[in-house]
Amino acid sequence: MFVRHAAMKKNTANIAIFALLVTAGLALAGSAGAYAQRSQTCISNEAIIPLVKAKKITSFVKIERKLRLQKGAKTYGQKLCEVKGRYVYFFKVVDSYGRTKKFALYADDGSPYKGND
Repeated sequence: MFVRHAAMKKNTANIAIFALLVTAGLALAGSAGAYAQRSQTCISNEAIIPLVKAKKITSFVKIERKLRLQKGAKTYGQKLCEVKGRYVYFFKVVDSYGRTKKFALYADDGSPYKGND
């Protein structure tokens, strides 16, 4: 009887973990979709260099330096998009604990883009 009870507990735990993973996956897919929708008018990497040289935008490297990220944090997924006539960098930061956050900064001065500007 004990063996059967332990097996049922393990099966229930596996189902709970699977449900949690599916829920997390759906949440991530939804937020990624919103991120992609915002990014539809993004600028190709080849077009970014002339914008930096013409001083219409600041390079992402310079803006990244101003962020003062925690030790071990990394940026990834950088995209430059034009939103309402201004260029915005959309990117993600993963900290040393593996937590990820999305950010959006104006490419000319590095100020935060709030999405409703």
